[in-house]
Amino acid sequence: TGLRCGELIGLTWKDVDLKTRTVYVNHQLIYKNYGDGCDFHVTMPKTEAGIREIPMSKMVAKAFETQRRLNFQMGIPRDVKIEGLSNFVFMSRSGRPMMPTTVNFILRDIVKAYNEEENERAKRERRKPEELPHISAHILRHTACTRMAETDLDMKVVQYVMGHANISVTMEVYNHITDWFRIEKRLRRGIWFRLCDGSDFFKNDYRTTRYGPHDLHSFGRGYRLISEKNDLHL
Repeated sequence: TGLRCGELIGLTWKDVDLKTRTVYVNHQLIYKNYGDGCDFHVTMPKTEAGIREIPMSKMVAKAFETQRRLNFQMGIPRDVKIEGLSNFVFMSRSGRPMMPTTVNFILRDIVKAYNEEENERAKRERRKPEELPHISAHILRHTACTRMAETDLDMKVVQYVMGHANISVTMEVYNHITDWFRIEKRLRRGIWFRLCDGSDFFKNDYRTTRYGPHDLHSFGRGYRLISEKNDLHL
């Protein structure tokens, strides 16, 4: 759905219509100290564009159904109120909304567990482990935007779903994707990296399944991608 973390933890079951497969976003939860100690507060979305109705896929609908069943099976109370809101979708065992930091802790633990298992598997198979990078709620939101852009979905639609007030924010992701696709097309031909001092850094058939834009930047700044007649300056 590409929701912001505050929008996600603020969802109540009134905001989720599984019949029409729609998520209604009209508020968010923030955890802040307004002088009376840190606590949850209900606020409007980050921008006016943040008020939106997001259609959900079958996979998302199934995930909501699973979450509702888990909440029931765990006997989590649904009557805890935060400034008039109750029956939250994502709650702790006490019935209070899930903390923003908790979402990121869960993602951290998932990545840690996977990487530990991957390292053991790689050791047995005598290969280099392919670990997951750091993942946060914000990174998942950015990934949602990226995946929509990759499908050539109309940018105004992507802007609406993401709740971006300014389409320039959405276009930054789109331009990043199209630039990478352009680079990827040339990489498939077999290229080499040439440093600013003119020395060759790398030369072979580039396998795009193993590398991405971030890997290119990891080689350092100040190099060019040379492909046949054209240079790509990064």
